[in-house]
Amino acid sequence: MNRPSWQFYGWWGIVLPAFVIIWVTNALTLAGMNVFDAKLLAELNVERGPLKFGDTIQLLVSGALAPVGGWLADRYGVRPVMTVGVLLLVGALYGFSTIDSLAGVYLMRALMGGALAGAGLVICVTIVSRWFVAKRGLALGLMLSGTSLGNAVIPQLNAALIAEHGWREAFTIICLVPLLLLPVILFVIKEWPDRIGLKAFGAEAASAGVDPRLLGGYEFGAAIRSRNFWLIGTAAFCTFYSILGLANNLFLHMSDLGFGPAEAARAYFPLFVMGLVGKIIAGALADLLPRKAVFGGCLALMFAGAVMLATLSPKLVMPALYLFGLGWGGNYTMLQGLVADVFGARSLGKILGGITVLDATGGALGPWVTGALFDVTRSYQLGFSVIVVLIAASLAAILFVRLPERAAH
Repeated sequence: MNRPSWQFYGWWGIVLPAFVIIWVTNALTLAGMNVFDAKLLAELNVERGPLKFGDTIQLLVSGALAPVGGWLADRYGVRPVMTVGVLLLVGALYGFSTIDSLAGVYLMRALMGGALAGAGLVICVTIVSRWFVAKRGLALGLMLSGTSLGNAVIPQLNAALIAEHGWREAFTIICLVPLLLLPVILFVIKEWPDRIGLKAFGAEAASAGVDPRLLGGYEFGAAIRSRNFWLIGTAAFCTFYSILGLANNLFLHMSDLGFGPAEAARAYFPLFVMGLVGKIIAGALADLLPRKAVFGGCLALMFAGAVMLATLSPKLVMPALYLFGLGWGGNYTMLQGLVADVFGARSLGKILGGITVLDATGGALGPWVTGALFDVTRSYQLGFSVIVVLIAASLAAILFVRLPERAAH
């Protein structure tokens, strides 16, 4: 195939459903939760660091369970794993409507971590990568744009529900949303193309003249012994710390700058809509240009946005969010595509799970450390400056990744 065939089942039967699934699971557990922060701080009478430690628990659990989810998906299929993840998310969202202590927050966040391990990034990237050899970057970019759309829209919807019904009743409403995913998972998602008489997109062309070991991919043990695994993992740790450290404190930061609740919720729109644009553009460019050039450009945009945010200037905050979001979206797509390109599809679920342990650890620390630094300094300047340094470190790590010849352009 020389160009995408939009009749291919992988585009509308795999990429589109995965787009919807990750839209819901990612947004309801990440940016969508942040608009409840002010209410929870007042209800529980705690500071930001302890509350944001709940975000840390969620992402640590997600990271710890991601290899398990990847292994189960490789062995038993993605559909049962996704189903369990969705049901955990329903239970966690409903549970939030009943909490009256930090212990309750931490328990529900742990359940959300399990939901992400079952129906989040690793599983969605795994199923899309099974169906695409050629145009994998574009397919992943389109699928991952679901996280941006969800995180741009859901905070505003949740803020409106809170204003109309109160925060507890809002949780009882939104907990029903993930149930709509179950028919999609059970009746639309197909595990492997050969099970319905198809081949992965571009598989025949890719196999011509390519080292079979590269086409088949690495075993998990070989992957984690490679330098590339740890370089990519370092970049993932640093950039996930950065985006979640910013995003999970953004609502409170905008409130500190004098914006009302509705305006503060709207700040997620430029951050994540530009993330959507970045994911699609980077996914398409990754199939045309050298990977490192695209990746480096994405990280440079994130760096510029982070520097502007660290000034704490109200005038710079919106331009900074546009730049940071555009760079983050491209970085997000490039990270997932890079793992698939470097290590192949053979044990991709387990390898992505291993990378997710690292990126989830960074993502887990970002919200908590950034919030705790605010509690100590009464300002986000130090916390945002740490983000600047980590993005620079991620760029350095990616420059040392060695790409297989087939993935260099």
